[in-house]
Amino acid sequence: MPQKISAPNEDSLLTEAISRAMIGLYGDFYDHDRTTATTYINDNVVVCVLENILSIDETQQIAHGHSGDVIDGRVAFQEGAEDEFTAAIESLTGRKVIAFLSANQTAPGVACELFFLDSKAPAGGATGA
Repeated sequence: MPQKISAPNEDSLLTEAISRAMIGLYGDFYDHDRTTATTYINDNVVVCVLENILSIDETQQIAHGHSGDVIDGRVAFQEGAEDEFTAAIESLTGRKVIAFLSANQTAPGVACELFFLDSKAPAGGATGA
C-alpha cells in the first residue's frame, strides 16, 4: 500500500486501513495477493485506486481476446459485493456511504472504487445558531 507520508497521522492511518480493506475484499474473491491500493480522501469522497487486480484466469481470458468477459465479470462482482464494500468504508470512516461507483480496466489491470459519504457532523456536535 504505497503511502508517501513520513509520520503516521489520523488521515494516513485511515487511508491505509481502507486500502487494506479493499485489498482484502479483492483477495478474498479473486484468490491472489498481488493487488496493491492507494486511497485518497477529500471531504465527502473516498477514492481507492487498485493495481495488479487481474487473476491468472482473467489474464488468460484477455490474452485470448475476451477482455469484455473479464469486465462483465468484474461488474457483476462489484454489484454483488457492494454491501461488503460500503460496510467496510462505513465501519472505517464512521460515516454512511450514500453512493458507490466502481470502474475497472484490463490493460493495465487497474480498478477505482469511489465512495461518496454523507456530510461530516459539525465539530463538537454543535448546532447552527
